[in-house]
Amino acid sequence: TSEFEIIKLIVESIVERKFIDTKYIIEKYIQWLEKGEIHTYIDPTFLLAIESIKEGIETPLTGSTIDHSLVAIPVGMYYYKDPYQASEVARALTMITSRNEIVLDVSSALAVAIGELIQSRFYLEDEYEYFIKLLEKFVHKSETKKYLHKVLDLLKKEADYETAINELGNGSYCLESFSQALFIFLKTPSDVETTIIKAANSYGYYGGDTDSIALIAGAFAGAYNGEEQIPERWKNQLMDYNYIVDLARKFLEVIPI
Repeated sequence: TSEFEIIKLIVESIVERKFIDTKYIIEKYIQWLEKGEIHTYIDPTFLLAIESIKEGIETPLTGSTIDHSLVAIPVGMYYYKDPYQASEVARALTMITSRNEIVLDVSSALAVAIGELIQSRFYLEDEYEYFIKLLEKFVHKSETKKYLHKVLDLLKKEADYETAINELGNGSYCLESFSQALFIFLKTPSDVETTIIKAANSYGYYGGDTDSIALIAGAFAGAYNGEEQIPERWKNQLMDYNYIVDLARKFLEVIPI
């Protein structure tokens, strides 16, 4: 997806510098913007923030879409053993393009979630409530906590996917995309294929930001279940598969283990 380009750019910058270098990431953002490619479906406020940095112009960084929080996924992988560091760095990198406090909350929760799932700290079929309550400790705004509570209530009620779309939303607003992906993943945490298919089809009656929802739900499922649980037929059809695998191996080499 277009959103995956953001994640790939962050991982490339970490691999090249061997650590998370904010200044270098900003330089990579600008280079990416200057390529002149059409950044299809990337939120305009994300692109505008980078353009403003390039031009040295102060603009209010108020974007509220999930695009701004996607940097948290590689941060959560890098600091998978340290949720506090993951939370702080995810917030800091997000602030390059958005200072929206809800977006910063989502980045924090997303980074912590990825790290905890990599470590398999919870048996999610039974312990999803503890997992959600852990994420709540890393967010500040009442609206963010409200969405986490909604996810928990829906899971306890064994709500279906359509009900979750109606309750949580499925748009590009960061809380909608994040909470929808979290619900879909926690509905079938050990089933990678079902998680991703349900996320990719979470369009409801009016469409939605299903590529972002599927990206995040897939990240959760991959972190929890491991690469070997991804269907082989999907890997074989993946665009730039060899490059992605090679980049992932290089990323693993620089992660503090």
